[in-house]
Amino acid sequence: MTAGTKPAQGDTPPPTPGNGANERITLVLPTYNRAGALATNLTTMLAMDAVGQIVVVDDGSTDDTEKVCRQVKDDRVEVVRHQRNLGVAAARNSGVHAANGDWVLFGEDDCRFPRDYAAILLAEAHRHGADLVGAPLLYLAADADADVPALAAQVPRKGRPSMEEVSLFPTRPIETPFLPARALVNKRVFSQLSFDPGYLVNGYREETDFFVGAARAGFRCLFTNATYCYQLDHWDGGAHQASTLRYEYWAVRNNWRFLRRHGDWMVENRYIRSKALAQAQFAAQRLSGVLTGVVRARIRRSKQRPSGGR
Repeated sequence: MTAGTKPAQGDTPPPTPGNGANERITLVLPTYNRAGALATNLTTMLAMDAVGQIVVVDDGSTDDTEKVCRQVKDDRVEVVRHQRNLGVAAARNSGVHAANGDWVLFGEDDCRFPRDYAAILLAEAHRHGADLVGAPLLYLAADADADVPALAAQVPRKGRPSMEEVSLFPTRPIETPFLPARALVNKRVFSQLSFDPGYLVNGYREETDFFVGAARAGFRCLFTNATYCYQLDHWDGGAHQASTLRYEYWAVRNNWRFLRRHGDWMVENRYIRSKALAQAQFAAQRLSGVLTGVVRARIRRSKQRPSGGR
């Protein structure tokens, strides 16, 4: 068996009692200096069925985020504002603290959601006896909004997600700790766990840390193929305001924080061969991405230069 894989588990874990009909869902939406993304994408979150409360956590934004929040006319919306930027993990924790639902669904300001997204995740949680349920994130062309279901149906289905690849569409529901960030979490999970604000600057690995921690604590994590969310555009701001080199430095540093905490468990469960090897491979992958970006940027600039002359 190669590193990064694990023996397949049962397709259908035992169901939990009930169908979730009387349970409440709170959407927690952290945002930081992406007022444009928030204004554009919040519409689909407001339209979701089964969401009884929406907690927008403004993590110390200095742009028009506060204005966008004031313009929302929906009694379900509650705004929590940090006086300064504390990071996405702290923003998630503040949202959870303000949540009154039985389940917490995490949104992101650059994503859009089908109307039945939350309801389907809740149904999947009960069907499979899961405490945390995630679904694929699809990256679609900016002009694809009118035909999202048809495009989603054409996305290739793959196998199991890994620590490095959660942006795939599985062939079936899979029990795994490697979930996309926009997951539904039973509120009782937060009686034992919270997001770690120690993942600094870009927050890299804070979600993986939480989901792996949940699995280690005995909670069931499910990645379902029953629904999806999607991105149509790239939005500046947020953690990505950091320069490329600074961002990558903190990605590598935060990855090592994660491996120090969970690496032995990851080795034991055959997700990785060793902490040191996993860290070296990760650093090499990030460096390769930076170099590729530099080369592509130079090629684009050379093509834009006027021809002829010196």
